[in-house]
Amino acid sequence: TTPYPESSWQLPWMHSVFGNAAAVGTGIAAALKVKGRTEVRVVAQGGDGGTTDIGFGCLSGMFERNDDVLYICYDNEAYMNTGIQRSSATPWGAWTTTTPEGHPETSPKKDMLAIMAAHRSPYIATATVAYPLDLMDKVHKAHAVHGTRFLPILSPCPPGWKYPDEDTIE
Repeated sequence: TTPYPESSWQLPWMHSVFGNAAAVGTGIAAALKVKGRTEVRVVAQGGDGGTTDIGFGCLSGMFERNDDVLYICYDNEAYMNTGIQRSSATPWGAWTTTTPEGHPETSPKKDMLAIMAAHRSPYIATATVAYPLDLMDKVHKAHAVHGTRFLPILSPCPPGWKYPDEDTIE
């Protein structure tokens, strides 16, 4: 869907299905390793649902093997692209379209940082779009490390969080 050099990214990249970003990243990293292409770095990215729910098994396997992949999770704390349904990244007290009327979310958000630490990831950081220089610094630091790295980025969703677009950074 995105052949180089026709994509706006201006570098080779692959668009995979919803929950298999970690599996695809692992496969690409393994192929590059076999070819001796250590200068090429692999970045896999997914939303919170594809990371903490649907793709969690593939993600856990990638971290268990310590594959040389930077995994970025865009965390808007629900399945925003399909109608604001609850995910395991939805925090306690939140509202979603699948929340029973009058009963806010009662389960805590899955602690992905603790899970990735338990996998002994060589680099874990958090970021948010509100601090772009901090985000860039953390991506550069992750790039300097080999092994499976994890960077969840809090990415607010104005329609899902019910606030005006212009208030996103605030």
